[in-house]
Amino acid sequence: MRRALVAAAAAGIAAFQAAYQSQIPFSLTAANPNYLGTLLSSGVNLPIGLFAPDYKTPRSLQMNAGFQRELRPGTVLTMDYLRNITTHLLLGIDQNHVGDIRYFNKSAAQGAIAATLSSNGWSSIQDAINHGATITDFAMNGLGSPNLDFGGSCPFSYGCAFSGINAAAPEVPELEPIGRSVYNGLDVKLTQNVSHPLRGMKALNFQVAYSLSRFVEPGGASANTPGAFANNDQDFVNYAVDFDHPLAYEGPAALDRTQQLSFGGVADWPGGFRTSITAHFYSGLPLTLTVPNTGLGPGEIFRTDFTGDGSVGDLLPGTAVGEFGRGISASQLGGVIQNYNNTMAGQPTPAGQLLVSQGLFSVSQLQALGAVAPSISTPPPGQVGTAPLRDFDLRVSWVHRFGERFSIEPSCGIFNLFNFANFDLPPNIMSGLLNGAPGSVNNTTQAERVSNRVGLGTGVFALGAPRQVEFGMTISF
Repeated sequence: MRRALVAAAAAGIAAFQAAYQSQIPFSLTAANPNYLGTLLSSGVNLPIGLFAPDYKTPRSLQMNAGFQRELRPGTVLTMDYLRNITTHLLLGIDQNHVGDIRYFNKSAAQGAIAATLSSNGWSSIQDAINHGATITDFAMNGLGSPNLDFGGSCPFSYGCAFSGINAAAPEVPELEPIGRSVYNGLDVKLTQNVSHPLRGMKALNFQVAYSLSRFVEPGGASANTPGAFANNDQDFVNYAVDFDHPLAYEGPAALDRTQQLSFGGVADWPGGFRTSITAHFYSGLPLTLTVPNTGLGPGEIFRTDFTGDGSVGDLLPGTAVGEFGRGISASQLGGVIQNYNNTMAGQPTPAGQLLVSQGLFSVSQLQALGAVAPSISTPPPGQVGTAPLRDFDLRVSWVHRFGERFSIEPSCGIFNLFNFANFDLPPNIMSGLLNGAPGSVNNTTQAERVSNRVGLGTGVFALGAPRQVEFGMTISF
């Protein structure tokens, strides 16, 4: 029967093959639209996903040291120090360094300025300012980054000011196996397994565990878009914070929790009754503070590229990766932002500073054109930080046996017994993007954080969800 079915399908397969070959004839000279060279010559930016030629498989080295001691019969204390180092993690880096100030082309910048003035009938930069020009007008003629401003390579014959290493090529993001993460943790666990510990209790198994840890990775907690949090875990593809110095920026990982306390136990009572509890109390997650893309159009490298590498929406100057919730609290954030506004806002970024040093613009001209770092709104009174996780579950059951092999156990479980309100669990977490919108770290009060509350779900699959009651029946035979 099987041979007959295969024979019947063979004719159709052969016909499909013939049709395919007739429409796509074999040719050694035909263009391959998916060939890397073809994509590069088209001038369109490539999506991240290309492996660098020196690809290496990530590897981990783990070490553990600790001791265990029985304090009394049935009670055991365990303490461990754990260190895990992972190397060759993938980081996305633009190999062409489009927008990078290191590959500035002064003659192209002069051509862009001249084209802007000529096309608008302006006699000078000051005349352009008097007519309401902005840096966008100059960037649209090639003064900025072709990657950000044109979505590919430079379209002008005189070139673009910040075209990267190869002015004829677009951005070339490749995954470099250079990342390194480190986990350090002190784990303490106390377990107790005793018979008749209290009057009326037949047996008790109880344990409590505490972890003090730090998990650091390149890029760290750089997820600033709710819903994309997992994309910034080390197991996924991350862009380097700075393409010129990819390993200079690391910090607490997106899923790092400094302190984690858990405890639980099972108690057997007379009459076949059994109660069990499970509880978790974790400290909040870290966030990276970043200056938002202004959305004003071409010329963004003159506004939010603080490292000069060609990427925009950089870390808030003066802060580190994953620092909010670690080195900077919600109450301190206002002072940090105010310091930035006093020292950095309204001043040229590295790309603008280069234009000034080359005598093409003055600082006052860049300020008039809007080619300077933006101001950031300070958080309102009552701004909250990322919330800790709190959960307490209770389960009550009754075991009844029929003979030696058959038993039933009806049960009732209550997840999040005290109905703790939990917030900021991935991916629905506050944003470190300092755009001043509700849901960001500089405009989220207790009343507005409801959007970040853990939603409904089952107690089994949604830790920290609002209180849930589950009835069950276990049959053993």
